[in-house]
Amino acid sequence: MNEGTVRLTFPAKAEYLLLARLALGGVLRDMPIGPELLADLRLAVTEACGNAVRHAYDDEDGAVTVAFVVKDNRLEMIVEDTGSGLELPRIEELLEADTFELAEPADGGMGIAIIRAIVDELDVRSGEDGRGTVVHMTKYLAESPS
Repeated sequence: MNEGTVRLTFPAKAEYLLLARLALGGVLRDMPIGPELLADLRLAVTEACGNAVRHAYDDEDGAVTVAFVVKDNRLEMIVEDTGSGLELPRIEELLEADTFELAEPADGGMGIAIIRAIVDELDVRSGEDGRGTVVHMTKYLAESPS
């Protein structure tokens, strides 16, 4: 399995979400995964990047950075912004809720529920300087049969 990191930074605007999906497809093009898993992973990264675009900057200019790390039969997708961030109680609520437990989509958090259903590990936290949000997703990839 090829190992490495690809990092992409783009303006926090909806029209740039496709870049993250395309980059992920390029990173995984030689990996032993099927089209369904690729579609699921694209959905997860789109949800994480979309959350940053929708919520981080309150209509101000900003950027979203996504990193794809392939190492030791796993894919890590890390989405970061430097916007307003989430408060710890809200992060805990989103991570601890049963998948799709949130009463109404208007409550927000459906993107996190979708991501949780796709990836093996999910961590959401405030950025290092207290600004922004970091969404760290891990999916374990099977080795190709020998």
